[in-house]
Amino acid sequence: MAGTSTTREVTIDLDAAQQSQVKAGDQVAITLPDGSTTPGVISSVGSVATSPPPGQSVGGNTSPPTITVLVKPTDPAATGTWDQAPVNVAITTGNVSNVLIVPVDALLAQPGGSYAVEVAGTDGIRRLVPVTLGLFDDVGGLVQASGPGLAAGQRVVVPAL
Repeated sequence: MAGTSTTREVTIDLDAAQQSQVKAGDQVAITLPDGSTTPGVISSVGSVATSPPPGQSVGGNTSPPTITVLVKPTDPAATGTWDQAPVNVAITTGNVSNVLIVPVDALLAQPGGSYAVEVAGTDGIRRLVPVTLGLFDDVGGLVQASGPGLAAGQRVVVPAL
């Protein structure tokens, strides 16, 4: 005899090397097939890594071992009527408050592996300001930045596409 549940749940095959970065209770954002997002919470993080079958590769590289992570949507009704639909999950692994953030696109790589942002002054003059990076928000395309010469309210230059 076998049974199934009607409880909505997202299963993630997470790279086993990232296991220590997630834990039950972490907040996530689930992007559904129609592009809408809904929040969720990690309910469990597996402890057994599994490897892909021999010969299975992605782009010629062997896929890394994975662990199973289960996510429960905060509002199951928001997930619609899909069953076994592919979704994307963004996991929040850290947070900070009262920090300066800049768009990732504003970062300019500097010699030696450092970064700077170009700041537009009120006089129209632009200058490079060295920055130290903190947490990245992959979903929002933002990064925590700090450094002498960088202050709240300044305009940073972002390249046009």
